[in-house]
Parts: sequence; C-alpha cells; structure tokens
Amino acid sequence: MMKKILFGSLFLIGFILTGCGDDSSADGGEVFQYGAQTYSDPKIMGQVVKQLVEDQTDHEVEITEDIQASPQIINALDQGEFDFATLFSGEVYNNHFDEDKIEFSTDPQKTIDQAQTLFDEKFNLNWYDSIGFNNQYSITVPEEFATTHDLQTISDLSEYASDMEVGADSAWKERENDGYRDFVDEYGYEFKNVRGMEISLMYEGIAGGDLDAITAYTVDPHILENNLVILEDDQNFFAPYDASIVARNELLENYPEVSDVLDSIVDSISTKEMTALIREVDINERSTAEVAEEFLKEKGMLE
Repeated sequence: MMKKILFGSLFLIGFILTGCGDDSSADGGEVFQYGAQTYSDPKIMGQVVKQLVEDQTDHEVEITEDIQASPQIINALDQGEFDFATLFSGEVYNNHFDEDKIEFSTDPQKTIDQAQTLFDEKFNLNWYDSIGFNNQYSITVPEEFATTHDLQTISDLSEYASDMEVGADSAWKERENDGYRDFVDEYGYEFKNVRGMEISLMYEGIAGGDLDAITAYTVDPHILENNLVILEDDQNFFAPYDASIVARNELLENYPEVSDVLDSIVDSISTKEMTALIREVDINERSTAEVAEEFLKEKGMLE
C-alpha cells in the first residue's frame, strides 16, 4: 500500500513539474492538458474534448488518465497543470468550501449553480452547464416490468412496492441523508424487503428473477446489458451528479476558440448515450478514442 501511495505521489509531482502548454502543436497552436479519473466516462469525455479541439482549432490536447480522486484533479486545475477535466456537480459538497458558503441540496439546478459560482470564486474555474448525462444513484427495474405497469418514476412504484424484493449495496440501508430510511420518508412507501449485497450479485439476482428492482448508478452499462430501466427520481431525493466540462478561466480568456468548442459539448450526450458508450469501452473492450470518434461522427459534431 505504501509503495502505491509513494508511486502515486511521485507521479503527480512529476506531472506537475512538467507543466502544460510548454510545447507547440504541430499546427503552431498550444498543447493543453486534460485530466481524467479512473472510470470510463471522464476518459471518454477526454477523447471528446481532444478530438473536437484538434478538429476545430490549431491546438492539441494531451490526456492524463487514472487520477485517483477528483480533488487531485481540482488541485491540478487550480495550479494550471491541467486545463480541462470532467467533474460532477455533487463534487461541490465534498469539503471544498466552508460550511457557511455551501447549502446542501438535491435539486440539480441549485447544485450546479453553486458549483459554477463557488469554483469560479475560489479556483478561477469555469464550470460549464451539464454535458447532458449524470452518474448518480437510481432505482432500476426490468424493462418488461416497467412497460407492463407503465412505470416512469420512482413514485410510480408505490402501488407495487409492498410486494417487491429489492437489491441494494449494503451501505444504502444505513446511510444518512439519501439512505433507505430517508427514502421511505420522502417517497412515502416501503419495499417488502431490501437486501444489502455486492453489485455483481444484484445484477445476477435481477437477471434471474430473484429481485424485482435494484439500486444502480445511472451510467452503469450493466443496466443496458440486463434490459433495465432507470426510473426518474421525481422527488429529487438522490444527490445530483450531473457531468460538466470544467476549464481554467485564464485559458478560455486567452483562447476563445477553445471556449467555443467546449460550449458545443453542453447538452450533447444524454445519460442513455453515455451508458452505451461506456458499454462499448468496458464490456466490448473498445478504445475510448475509437468510441468517441464514432459517436461524434454519428452526432454530426465531427466530420
């Protein structure tokens, strides 16, 4: 463990010392840096940013992947070592700001508004409006069950909940604020049984018919693999994690053509679309570059 920590620290220090924007692109522009966490959606978004910037400007983008935590990325952005990243609106609640500056809310717009204001004030970062997808907690049911009973929202489950076996990660049963006990208070009904279990066992259980619903993160490709439907959180109970591109204001001021590219990414990828892209990477084992290029061409964003 100590070796891993030491290696990670040396990597980050080494990266910071190299800086960004020191080299010119092949077309005479700048070379910008994008930082990505360990999971697939920020890596895919890195390719989206890279391919659009390189297609529409004279600049290039280098991607550094597998940064362990979003606070490391935020620190690198603050220090000017990264130029862009993909972050999620709920990050605003993760101890970056004094308590008197922040007000916890499960309202998506209020959350992103706070992120935009506070990260600009403290870190001089531009937090764009949502890309269009989120990666937050959800309740999912088999597509056949949803179609048969015309289920679209979590509230729609109230009529059937008393007969439903639900699989959830073990922490959800006891967690404060957005755990099961508060869920019951907010939605006004209880399930017949909620079983705490590992994620893989949840998907096995619902595929085998032993479970009627499971908790999941909204861009998990196993939702598609198992023909599940995400029910809308119509009471805004779960904390919002809407994805946005975040960029240094200094870069955007100096290179407005880059800002135009990033503006075009806003509201361009839905949760369903990102889930499909992640499935191509995680399950079908395709490269993020190939998947992003194919998607951008299909959307008419890239020739």
